[in-house]
This record gives sequence, C-alpha cells and structure tokens, in this order.
Amino acid sequence: MSELHQLQKAASLHDLAAILNYTPSALSYLVYKRPVKYTQFTIPKSNGSPRQICAPCDELKALQKQVKILLDKCLATIENAGQVRGAISHGFKAGLSIITNAETHKKRRYVFNVDLEGFFDSIHMGRIRGFLISNKDFKLNPKVATVLAQIMCHEDKLPQGSPTSPVASNLIGHLLDLRLVQLAKRNGCSYSRYADDLTFSTNKKNFPEEIASSVDGENSWTAGPSLTKIIQKNGFELNHSKTRMQYRTNRQSVTGLVVNQVTNTPAEVRRTARAMAHHLFNKGYYLIKDEAAGVEKAKDPMIRDFTQLESLDGLFSFIYMVDQFNRKKIADNNNVKIESFKKTSLEKIHADFLFYKNFYASPLPTILCEGKTDNVYLTCAMKSLMEKFPRLCKANKDGKPALRVRFINYSDLTHRALDLNGGSADLAAFIRSYAKNCGKYKAHPPLSPTIIVVDNDSGSDPIFKVIKEVTGNRYTIPNGKGTILDKSQTTYYIAQNLSVVLTPLRKDGHPTMMEDFFPAKVLQTPWENKTFEILSKAPNKNTYSKNTFAQKIVKADRANIEFKGFTPILKSINQIIRDHRIDKSVIEKNLPPKPAKR
Repeated sequence: MSELHQLQKAASLHDLAAILNYTPSALSYLVYKRPVKYTQFTIPKSNGSPRQICAPCDELKALQKQVKILLDKCLATIENAGQVRGAISHGFKAGLSIITNAETHKKRRYVFNVDLEGFFDSIHMGRIRGFLISNKDFKLNPKVATVLAQIMCHEDKLPQGSPTSPVASNLIGHLLDLRLVQLAKRNGCSYSRYADDLTFSTNKKNFPEEIASSVDGENSWTAGPSLTKIIQKNGFELNHSKTRMQYRTNRQSVTGLVVNQVTNTPAEVRRTARAMAHHLFNKGYYLIKDEAAGVEKAKDPMIRDFTQLESLDGLFSFIYMVDQFNRKKIADNNNVKIESFKKTSLEKIHADFLFYKNFYASPLPTILCEGKTDNVYLTCAMKSLMEKFPRLCKANKDGKPALRVRFINYSDLTHRALDLNGGSADLAAFIRSYAKNCGKYKAHPPLSPTIIVVDNDSGSDPIFKVIKEVTGNRYTIPNGKGTILDKSQTTYYIAQNLSVVLTPLRKDGHPTMMEDFFPAKVLQTPWENKTFEILSKAPNKNTYSKNTFAQKIVKADRANIEFKGFTPILKSINQIIRDHRIDKSVIEKNLPPKPAKR
C-alpha cells in the first residue's frame, strides 16, 4: 500500500502517528503541549535587509522531516500516475533547481519576471488544511488534515526555517501554477516558478498584454489584468517593486542566471570569485561587500572560524553547479564522457580554493581515507575512544561526542576539481603534487595537519611507491636489489603539513587492512541472513558489502562494539596532530586591522 493510500485511509491522530512512526502520545505532545517549539532570529538577505527565521526545536524538526518525507512520497505517487507536478515549479524539488527553471526561458525575445509578496507568510493553516481535504489527489480526512497543518504552521503561517515549509508551499502554489500555465499557453508564452519568483517568456513580436503591458509606452512594465487577477484569486499579492521586463538586446536573467544564449552565471560573479581567491591566496583573507553598510569588510578565516570561507565557497559552488549542468547536457547529447572536458582556468582556481580550504587553511586536522567505509570506521572508533584521545574527539556541552578532526567525503566535485575520488591511485597523485600545490599560497604556513590513512597491504602499493619517491631514503630499508619502503613504520612525514599513516602490520609481519582491527565476532555479524565478505568487491546473494557493514553493523551498533583494536591507528593520528606546530605571529602580522566597531 502506498504512503498516499495509507494517508487517505487515516481517520485520526492515532492513525497519522502510526504512519509517521510515532506513538499517539508523543505526536500529541509535540503538536499541542510542548511549550517552546521555535527559536526566532534574523539573517541578512542579499540586499542587507533582515529575514525572519523560525527554527523548530530538534524534536519538532525531526517530526517535520518525517512529514516532508511522507508528502514527497505522496507527490511521487501522484506524478507516477501521470499527473505531473514537477515541470512547472522548480523550487525545493529533487532534480530541479534554479538552473532548470532558467533553462525554460533561454533564447527568448522577452523575459518577464514578477515576484510574490510574503510568499510563505501568505500561506496559513486554513489554506493547507483546506487543500489537503478538498484537493482531488489527496482528499484527506479533516482530522488528519488538521493535524498535518498544525505540524507545518507556526503562528498561522509557514515558518521560514521549517523542513515542511518548502513542500507545503509547493502544494499550495501548484493551484496557482495550473492557472498560470493555462494563461501562458493561451498567449504563446512559457511559464515557470521558483518559490516566489514567477517568469514568463516568449519570442512573439509583441508581449501579450494579458500578462504584462508597458506603462505609457516607456521602458517600465506592469503585470497585466489577467495575471494580476489569477494571482489575487489564489490568495497571493504581487511585489510590484520586483516586476521587470528584459529584452534580448540586453542581458536577460532568471533566478540569477543569464539566459540570452546558454544558461550561465553572470560574468561579474566569475570575476568576483577570481579576485577574491587571488586575494585570499596571497593575503590570507579576502574582501567582501557589506551590503548592509555599503562598504567592504575583511573576511579572515584564520582568526575566526571555518565558516568565514563560506561566501567564496558559495560563489564557486554556484559556478560549478551551472557549469556541470551544461557539461552534462553536452555530454549526453554527444554521447561523450563528462571527464573528457578540460578544466577551465576558473575551474583550476576553484580547485586551488578547495585545496586551500580543505588542506592548507583548515582549522581542524583533515583526514583522507581510501574510501567512505574507512571514514565510518575511524569516526566510530574516535567517538568510542574519545576519553583516551581527546585531541580527536571530545564531548560537547550536551555530553555527546564531537569530532575535533574532519574527514574528506569524496564527491563529483572532489573528483572533478581535485582528482580525488577515493582509491590508492588518486591518493598517490595527491601526495606527489602536495608540496607544489602548497607553494601557491603566500600569506601563511599550513594551519593544521593533513593525514592520509591507508591499509598496509598490496592495494596501497601506488602510495608506498610515491612515499619512497617523495621522501627519498628517509623511510627505506635494503632488500638486496636496492631499497624498499619500510612498512613496519606506521607514520610517514611527507612535506609541509602532510603525513601518511599505515595500518600496523600483524605481529608476524603480514599485511593488514582496516577491517582487521575489529573483533572477529563483529566481522561475523549476519545481515539479512547474509555474511560479510571483506575481500569481495561484488557481493553475491549470500554476502553483503563493506558499505553495508560500515552503515548497518558498525555505525548502527557503535555503542556495543569494542574499538580498542583501532588504538594504534588513533595513536599515530594523535601523535601527528600533537607534533604539529605553527607560529601564530607569522599569521597575525599578515592580517588586516580589525574593522572599527560601528
């Protein structure tokens, strides 16, 4: 039975609680009795004005996440039945984005944008409840619809900061979308919506007056009568200050992307990212415009915290997301691999930034492993043994383990930008070029250690080879034909702040891998009547994979697993961190003066 069918059959809070995996009393307490449900604060918008955020408490947030998952599954069931919702609204949906929204409107004579005023605030509990009861795809029991609306709303509106607000806004906004699609089609236009941002475009000689008309023949436009009427009838209002018409003879942008020809990021965004990165690499900080004060202020990652790099990280991520979308589109159309595209000059600067952020200027020690399972093993071991290794993990104010190191998670971005996708060959190339990469940064020395942790077996041969290549005879022993790497050591200093840790050999000198440091009974734990096959990369019907072992056995049951076998590995990591020294005066003399308090 689908989640949608279960929801339609539900007739009470008890039924809804069962669907959400809550007890009725727990659900009732969160909805009706919990005294403080939200924390309110403001964050600046891009123009410097304040945005009110209502963040739900952890318990309510967990419930709202379950509701979001439930509603997403219901929408997927409706879409699979042929009643497609995803082609119109592009906000807050998997597989859709500002890019897919903008793509709808590229190469057009006219692009017309309007904005809805107070989008989330205008969607109140009654609208959501009424939709869930009367919409032909849902038709929920009024009692169930009421509880769902109460879970999603705060002070009779959708709170910005809640996991359910995006999906709820799309449910209500869909009614508006259906009518505006009809209006656009009737007038030879394309239409799309991203949250509160509505766009119409056309190649017609004259833009349809039902949708928009110029004021007194000047270059000033207003929403047409049909558009205004539909928006108001659906319970929304226009923000007239954001109404604009864009012509093909000038730059046209939709949700921040240029759409005249190829959907792309604006040139000034790329120039800004390039300039900020150059300043960062040479000065140790960069300047960013303070929109609220109208001045530039220094962003300094050394004397504050890791998030101070987020402005530049966000710019590069924005550029990467759009470029990767375009590369994939070309690759799919021409049946070529996306890896075949050469890196642009800006991509190389992005790679330099990622290296700086993750390895050169990270405020925490950074650990790279061969794959994602080793990250899980070491994370669990550090949490389990945190009293013995407080440099690696320490209890936070709530008494929960908090890592004091950071792990690199491999992704499409690390693969494209840094040539890191896991595996010994990638790590060997990373080691070989590490010192050269560090030479690009002039303002200060590396801040924290970078530590590569790998198995001490034949699978790591490329890493053993490059350690010998980079360090010369520092860690070698004779073998009759020359010298080989001494694998009995566990720690190898490479260059700058980079070290390599090998899993210690067995007492008999035989190779080891990370899984060898678990107790035998843990390795023998069955999962769904299957056994763990360590060496097999392709498990058969009787065995399960390393990923299943890491997630379902190790991570899921961390509290009951003995991790003392990992002590030698953690000792090596701990020793590297303890020995790392940095002269803070070298950093401080290169920093700009702190801005005066206003």
